[in-house]
Amino acid sequence: MCGIAGFAGPRDAGDPDEVLARMLARLESRGPDGSGAVIRTHGDFLCALGHRRLSIIDLAGGAQPLANEDGSVQVTFNGEIYNFRELVTELEARGHRFHTRSDTEVLVHLYEERGIDGLERLNGMFAFAIWDQNRGRLLLARDRFGIKPLTYAVTDRGIVFASTVAALLAHPGISRAIDRRELAGYFFADYVHAPGSILQGARKLAPGHFLIWEKGGAAEPVAFWSLDPAGGRRTGSESELASRLQDTLEASVERQLISDVPVGSFLSGGIDSSLITAIAQKKYGVPVQTFSIGFADKEFDESEYSDLAARKLGTVHRSRLVDERDLLSELDAALDSLDEPLADPSIVPTYIVSKLAAEHVKVVVGGDGGDELWAGYPTYLAEKFARYYSRIPAMVRGAAGSAIAALPVSGSYQSLEWKLKRFANRWDDEPVRRHLRWMSNTDVDDLPLILPGVNAEPPLLNSFRSPANGDLLTPMLALDFRTYLPGSVLTKVDRASMAHGLEVRPPFLDNHVVDLSFSIAAEWKLRGRERKYLLKRVAESYLPPEIIYRPKRGFAIPLAKWIAGPLRPRIEQILRDSPAWDGMNRETFAAWLKLHLAARQDFSRSLWALLVLDHWMRREKCSFA
Repeated sequence: MCGIAGFAGPRDAGDPDEVLARMLARLESRGPDGSGAVIRTHGDFLCALGHRRLSIIDLAGGAQPLANEDGSVQVTFNGEIYNFRELVTELEARGHRFHTRSDTEVLVHLYEERGIDGLERLNGMFAFAIWDQNRGRLLLARDRFGIKPLTYAVTDRGIVFASTVAALLAHPGISRAIDRRELAGYFFADYVHAPGSILQGARKLAPGHFLIWEKGGAAEPVAFWSLDPAGGRRTGSESELASRLQDTLEASVERQLISDVPVGSFLSGGIDSSLITAIAQKKYGVPVQTFSIGFADKEFDESEYSDLAARKLGTVHRSRLVDERDLLSELDAALDSLDEPLADPSIVPTYIVSKLAAEHVKVVVGGDGGDELWAGYPTYLAEKFARYYSRIPAMVRGAAGSAIAALPVSGSYQSLEWKLKRFANRWDDEPVRRHLRWMSNTDVDDLPLILPGVNAEPPLLNSFRSPANGDLLTPMLALDFRTYLPGSVLTKVDRASMAHGLEVRPPFLDNHVVDLSFSIAAEWKLRGRERKYLLKRVAESYLPPEIIYRPKRGFAIPLAKWIAGPLRPRIEQILRDSPAWDGMNRETFAAWLKLHLAARQDFSRSLWALLVLDHWMRREKCSFA
């Protein structure tokens, strides 16, 4: 796990060593164990590759950038290739000679052997850049599911790339101007959806894509893999499907435990992290180190479940109880870990639990991806209810909507009344649009109020269409898998963990697990009101019923209470003075704060998004110019 950065362009574009050093300095937390750089020239052009290393595999020999036998192919790589041993065997049989035990070296030899076609063979989480000296070609690639980040910008001087927007901004050719259209998407979704970026002129390489830059300029990104939710449906009995899933998950966890340093596990006490921990404990052969945090506010505390899971599984468990003061004291540090605005408030507890884990291990496995693959979110159940709700007479729906609107603001945006409000306000949209609005941060109808003069309809809303008929759940799962999972969930975990030099591996996001999940019919994921139906059948072999069948809470903080309480002075200060007001409507946010404080409407998510944006703009000195 590392940070990568580099650029390619004319040889007269300043001092490349100095520029690359500045970019790598912004990636130090991602790779505290070492740094490397290489610069190659090709006629009038050059390519600079930089790397910050977190040593996980082949501690002595895995330094980067790394080359093939004759030095004609160089790579800088962030991530892990889980099937690298299998690929090494194949490539050695083809005559390639390996000089390290690192999974990184597989990339240069696979590129030599198969070119870009080799990308489809990779099972892992990765973002990398390969420089082909003979062709004068730079190849950028990102893993299928968007676990690892890669941002780039094509300028009139060439191409610049980095793991993070923050490192990209260290290059003198990158504009600090904010893209207001993408900002609308940020307020809507709580993240900027790939391939968009908060910066004008910069882009994220989308999951499962590659891009080739040569002297003639950069080609458009091309997909080397895409999700096909409409593929064939695997048949079989419940026991047969559960057995297949169990075997596939166990193989994934075993692959992801490969490391030359100890591997721990996040353990929230939910089904996803508990199941992954249980399998890791089985495969590891010794007690796994597990990590969690509990909350003094019992409305959000899940420590009884993480403690129960740890006792049942026999892990070496470490937890930390945090109160409001602890959370607020880490707030700015957590926000500093974000290289681009991300308005998921669970960044704060994720940052804290990553800090705890990093004090003991360099690698943990986690349960990310379980909700999107196996229908864990309440919104999937809400889609079922929406079909029945639409059949209720309009007069009854109107009365119910008025009653729901009168409910008071709760301390939690995950509360029942908050969810009811969102359901009632959006039930009559077409399914995909309705689902995106249920998952949204700021309602699409409010976006023109905060960004006047901007076409504020987020591109995300028009990127997907509902199926004409039949199964709606599978398209909804695929939608969240393509959007919310890489854009918010994986980004949050990557930034919070890498701020402490901690690698997080998600066994649910293994090629074989994902392929299996989307080959299984929706009825095995959401049966009646039971979410994660088949996954729970598998979990029964590892976990007690109290863990498997407990209510889902999520990793939340009392955001509405905070906005009306300890964060109120900060919001009020932002309303008085912020660089955001050069491009947004201050009066709208002032009105929302007033309504929120009067408990008439919950605007905590939008006000939090403002706080995150203000913090980021001040730190990175970005503007609307």
